[in-house]
Amino acid sequence: MMSVSKLPPFVRDSVVLTVLDKEKLARMESLPSEDEVDAIRRLPEILELTNAFIGDESSRYTHLQLKAKEYLDSDDVMMAWKVLLL
Repeated sequence: MMSVSKLPPFVRDSVVLTVLDKEKLARMESLPSEDEVDAIRRLPEILELTNAFIGDESSRYTHLQLKAKEYLDSDDVMMAWKVLLL
């Protein structure tokens, strides 16, 4: 388990994720592997998100954080991490 201060800056400094969201993310023992992250790229809801914002990294990342927040709200912390690491 890591502390919120040890989260990667892009997560720690997120304005989309709440303090509670960040605490949930910090509770993970380990982060998903690159292969696990790659495996979700083909999921329809992820594909739709990543394709919708091609060329607009800022909006793309904001929407990925919003998607991760949906997973956090349903306590699927591993999936939230996978989305954040895309």
